[in-house]
Amino acid sequence: MPWWLLLIILFGALLFLLLLGLPIAFSLGVVSVTMAIVLWWPHPQEGLYGIALSGFNEMTNFLLVCVPLFILMAEVIFRSGTGKDTYEVVHKFLGGLPGGLGMAAIVFGMIFGAACGASTAGTATVGLLSIPEMRRRDYNPALAGALVAFAGALSILIPPSVIFILYGVLSSVSIGALFIGGIIPGVLATILACIYLAIRVIRNPSIAPRAESVPLKEKIASLWKVWAMLVVIVALLGAIYVGITTPTEASAVACLLVFLIAALQKRLSWKVVREAVVHTVRVTTMIGWIIIGAMAFGFVVIRSGAAAGMTEWLVNLPVPTLVIVFALMIAYLIMGMFIDPAGIIMMTTPILMPVINALQIDPLWFGVMVCINMCAGNISPPMGINIYIVKGLAPDISMGSLFREAWPLVAVDFIVILAVMFIPSLATWLPATMH
Repeated sequence: MPWWLLLIILFGALLFLLLLGLPIAFSLGVVSVTMAIVLWWPHPQEGLYGIALSGFNEMTNFLLVCVPLFILMAEVIFRSGTGKDTYEVVHKFLGGLPGGLGMAAIVFGMIFGAACGASTAGTATVGLLSIPEMRRRDYNPALAGALVAFAGALSILIPPSVIFILYGVLSSVSIGALFIGGIIPGVLATILACIYLAIRVIRNPSIAPRAESVPLKEKIASLWKVWAMLVVIVALLGAIYVGITTPTEASAVACLLVFLIAALQKRLSWKVVREAVVHTVRVTTMIGWIIIGAMAFGFVVIRSGAAAGMTEWLVNLPVPTLVIVFALMIAYLIMGMFIDPAGIIMMTTPILMPVINALQIDPLWFGVMVCINMCAGNISPPMGINIYIVKGLAPDISMGSLFREAWPLVAVDFIVILAVMFIPSLATWLPATMH
């Protein structure tokens, strides 16, 4: 069977099951097991054994330990309200600017993302704190919701990021280098989103009335409230950057710090701990099943020869490598409209790594662009999960209006992708300075 026909069958069957509503982990598993039986017939046990072994080997990878730890850290920050003080400080500094409350939500999303790593928790936290305030100031409701969804998605790009962890494990790229590589693009996305908002508000002030300015003395006096978030961020990223700890060790230290800070602030209760642990187990289990399903899918694609055929075809295309990278980014953007970011990373990375290596593409640079793409996927129709979270926080805002306001922010993410594509040092310079 030609490699291209096999890929069409595999991805066509996968898309069909996803459209039926079957969870992505089980869709991957069903397609993989079925194709293994067909391709390895009359000895299907060889293919099924390979599927089982690939999933087992990946799930025993020590690097994955930091996934539940980062998720638990985000859950405790979210449920204990530790991020509330940080939002209030950002609000004081930016509230008086054109679109200042929206900018405060975006900047807070960036800061919170540096102590979070989970897009859903980031969106919920930013939304709970900022949507009521923006609506009280007569902000356009859909614009307010879209800004919150964008701010929450920054948790995918600003380290620590569960998506970076999954990509790093599958691509054998240093997770610490990926974390540090996401900082500049994350800050750039934040700045561009704020500029976009300022331009819109200057052209039409009615969509986002200004809040009253806060005296400089009061702004400076409020800075003490951000000590908790700064301690977590500096301890986490600083330890990774200078080489004191691995990302896995840093996740444990940061998680402990979050628990201690919440306890010192008297925001840690048994209810908070119970809810955080239960949700962490649920999310980690979901990711675990996606990993198993994706490894099974990757095993079938690679061992069947489809990946090798695709690699050879792409390498021999008479086009510059940058054109291939651009086409892959478009493909990721389209996939992000329909599939969960973790599923996309797990499904595509094992298949594309031979292509990346054959074309001598820097996998760190490529991985940062993929994660920016996942930010866009989280806010793009029809399946942008962050938009649905915002809808849950503000049920009276229509989905159509939220997605309409999200499109310009998807464009912001794609501009950042293009910037990193043509200026690779935006993603590679900081990791190159790591110890």
